[in-house]
Amino acid sequence: MIQRPALLLPFLILAACAGGGGGDTKGGGGPKACTCDAPGCPTVSFAGNIQPIFNRSCATNSQCHATNGAQGLDLTTGNSIPDTVGVKSTQQPKLFLVKAGSADDSYLYRKIINAPGISGIIMPQGCPGNPIGGAVCMSSEDISAIEQWITECATATPSLP
Repeated sequence: MIQRPALLLPFLILAACAGGGGGDTKGGGGPKACTCDAPGCPTVSFAGNIQPIFNRSCATNSQCHATNGAQGLDLTTGNSIPDTVGVKSTQQPKLFLVKAGSADDSYLYRKIINAPGISGIIMPQGCPGNPIGGAVCMSSEDISAIEQWITECATATPSLP
């Protein structure tokens, strides 16, 4: 005999994932339509995973990407999403800093992995080796988390427990 609660489980899981994919993002002075189709429930928490990486590796002081920092990019808490998602790169204006859903097409990710065709140097500056301004070089886990966050539509939506 099939119990009704067991039949509801797939629908509850699907409902929990609904809305985790995007919606509108802001950046560059106004709302941007998010055409990203998230691959399911987010697995990376922006607040719990990504912002801490930015805090220790990117937004350490004004020489880096803190308030009034390099390239006008502010990766401090509360500023990192609106300053990156859907915002054109100043170094390569044909690319968005973060293109929701596509890490390979996101200039910020390309700078971190030292992809061919970037302008300037790999970020954080001085990595691998001796980063400047008190920054910490990113681990492969940090880089993978940023890639996954972008792939999952680069939202602030927290991951489910």
